[in-house]
Amino acid sequence: MDKSALISKLALKNGLMLAAVSVVLSLTLHFIDPVLIYTSFVAQIGIFILFIVLLVVVGINIRKEIGGFWTFGEAFKAFLIISLILALTATLYNVLLMKIIDPDLPAKAAAAIEDAQRAMMEKFGMAKEQIDEAIAKSGNMQEKLEPTFKNIFTSFGVSLALYGVLSLILSAILKKKEPVRLDSFPKED
Repeated sequence: MDKSALISKLALKNGLMLAAVSVVLSLTLHFIDPVLIYTSFVAQIGIFILFIVLLVVVGINIRKEIGGFWTFGEAFKAFLIISLILALTATLYNVLLMKIIDPDLPAKAAAAIEDAQRAMMEKFGMAKEQIDEAIAKSGNMQEKLEPTFKNIFTSFGVSLALYGVLSLILSAILKKKEPVRLDSFPKED
């Protein structure tokens, strides 16, 4: 199997594995507290850091399995395949979660987000009128969370863009050129 096909195969395998981890983690958090991921900045940052670490580990493992060296382009291809799988899985999971598993989640999450925003603004000493005005300006959060075609498409696009940027960064960090050896130079006859 050539190197490019091997990279694609390994990226697909690892992308599906990370997608499964993502779904299990999301379901676990959902059953602990359905609105935790929407209201806890610490949980969001923790999950983001966990997935960066997992992506780095997966990237290093793929690089080892293909011989220990890969170009920026080869690394980016692998991370892009993984990113596409993760974005697609997250989008499908959210639709299933909000349409089948917990159809009341958009309303519950919207209420929890508004409560968290109010509490934060009160901590900053804002007046009730200012808080009400700021909440009104932010729009109807439930409509933003409902799994409509527009929201699903937007969510997928944003996920793919974020994973794409992360793929560029990780590819630049994890690329590794094969060292030039003296015996690899052409010999004169």
